[in-house]
Amino acid sequence: MTKVFQKKYTNLTERLLRLVPFLLAVILWCALAFKEQYYLKKVEDLSLFLFDKQFFSESLGIPGGFLGLAGSFLTQFLYHPWLGALLWVMLLLTAYQLTVRVLRIPDTYRPLALIPVALLVIANLSLGYGIFIMRVQDHFFAPVLGYLISLIPLAAIRRFNAIWSKILFLCIWIIAGFILFGTFAFTGALTASCTILFQSDHTRRERLTILATTVALIILVPIAIYSAYTSYRLADSWILGLPSISEEPWIRTMRTPFQLALLCQILLALISNRLSAKPLTTGKNLVIQSVIYIVTIIAVWGFWFKDENFHTELAMSEAVDRFDWNRTLEIFKKAEKDHAKSDARVYAKRTKKISSATSNQEIADIVDRYNSRFFEPSRTMVLYRDLALLKMNRALDEAFTMKDGSRLQETLTQVPMALQSGKQFYFQYGLPNLCYRWCIEDAVEHGWSASTLKYMTLMSILTGQENMSLKYIDKLSKTLFYRKWGRQNRLLIQDLQRAHSSIPFKSIINHMCFDDQMSNDMGKTEIYLISHFLDKEPSSATPEYDRTALLFAMRTQDIPRFWERLYYYVNSNDFKELPHSVQEAALLYSTLEKDDRQLPINDNIIKSYDAFNRYVQSHPIRNMKEAEYPYCQKFGQTFFYFYYFMRNLQTY
Repeated sequence: MTKVFQKKYTNLTERLLRLVPFLLAVILWCALAFKEQYYLKKVEDLSLFLFDKQFFSESLGIPGGFLGLAGSFLTQFLYHPWLGALLWVMLLLTAYQLTVRVLRIPDTYRPLALIPVALLVIANLSLGYGIFIMRVQDHFFAPVLGYLISLIPLAAIRRFNAIWSKILFLCIWIIAGFILFGTFAFTGALTASCTILFQSDHTRRERLTILATTVALIILVPIAIYSAYTSYRLADSWILGLPSISEEPWIRTMRTPFQLALLCQILLALISNRLSAKPLTTGKNLVIQSVIYIVTIIAVWGFWFKDENFHTELAMSEAVDRFDWNRTLEIFKKAEKDHAKSDARVYAKRTKKISSATSNQEIADIVDRYNSRFFEPSRTMVLYRDLALLKMNRALDEAFTMKDGSRLQETLTQVPMALQSGKQFYFQYGLPNLCYRWCIEDAVEHGWSASTLKYMTLMSILTGQENMSLKYIDKLSKTLFYRKWGRQNRLLIQDLQRAHSSIPFKSIINHMCFDDQMSNDMGKTEIYLISHFLDKEPSSATPEYDRTALLFAMRTQDIPRFWERLYYYVNSNDFKELPHSVQEAALLYSTLEKDDRQLPINDNIIKSYDAFNRYVQSHPIRNMKEAEYPYCQKFGQTFFYFYYFMRNLQTY
């Protein structure tokens, strides 16, 4: 009975262990579909697949182009994040199963096949802001397809017995595979030839001949084929098919996980036949597999890009693309609300630490250490929020009642805001030339994308360029998911007057009251917008233009500019009383300047300012960063707090 029970227990344990990869696949899909949906949508938005002969021929214009074409075909399904995530997870699961089968990994060590798969997951989900600088090789799907393709030579070469047939197969595979799949063909051939080294089917000389032939072909084939192509550098021949990005050192490391996954495949092929095929005890089997699973899961989670500001920016960006200003504002408010309790806990911990500090330097160190744990929006989030408030004509009342700041990106080097969201801001603020410039620059640097084509279409409609609009819509009509969007905007082109009077376009056109000449923002979007709205007053300035200019003047904390822009605002806008934040700024500035001008200030605002001054007197500030949280709790919804505490904000 004991032996029968042990056998059943062993069988049950083995079955459960085999189910772990499938369980992990389900968890990964849920995380992608429900937590990373805006990330997936942005990946799709930055990609493009056209059912078009020219698109096909251009895609095949470099070795490995077929892989990029297949990757972009699958990437378009991320338009529906749940569907795209399902396809990707199924490919990853297939990669795991084929790795076990093709590399002949013993059952005890099956979880080792998860390592290259985990590296493919890490490669995509650790990118963060890197998605804005990836050149189009459709990094999301192409590498996993390439990994699957790289297993083909190893599976196929086992069907050949004679050495000449194996060498002939490798020759054909490396030449044809490089043209279609790029460097993944090399990895597959190298894996196959390396495994032959440990087989007894051939003599040592024959095995070395196969390996030497493979290495020689990997070196010579790209050089021989290079003359047939004109759109890449020879030095890049051995990385074609991998995501193509800038060669700056910190950016080049983004390609590392993909390369490690391929290296891992070769190593697994080399050690698989050396791994003990002898069954281990159930206990040892469970321990070995559990350790591999746990280490793999920790690695994936550790490298997963979890910057909450990044995900909030993506969600707000998607809402801006849909002209959904209420949703844009709701996303920001939710992020602020979600952090309220955690901020209170961080403050309590910091206060406890400070109470036991013995010197000012120790206090300063504690404050600096805890400062990054408080919620602080990025400048992109703030600009999205201000844009939404301006579109709803609520900015001068509410823009300074919410969290402000300039939390930097969690990257080694900041990705310029112009590259991330420049098209959106310039279009919405009535700067079509700059919008068009960044569309073209983005297309040249990173390839055409659905996002670029959409904004070039909208820009053309805005400026009344009918032929150009139709050209971009014709492109979008060859996509799978943007045909409807193209048809809707084709109707707008047929009646441009009605289009310009529609709510989305009317607000933008009201900002276009100046001579829009091509200029250079030097990649600094916020700084350019500030200078654009404040450096001069157009003779035909509209009320919307003056409202926006006044908001940017308040953000500069420049008192003379505020009075100047307030003058223009008062003369162009109709109102019963000055907006709430404008009154606060006017009261603060007139007090600081000892200005006795008569201002229509609400009594409640005067009381609020008096309360602020009394609090300052009763709570002297030792360290601005230390005082920021308690002051924010009491006066964070006032312009007074913004003026004194939101200093030296960093934009990028």
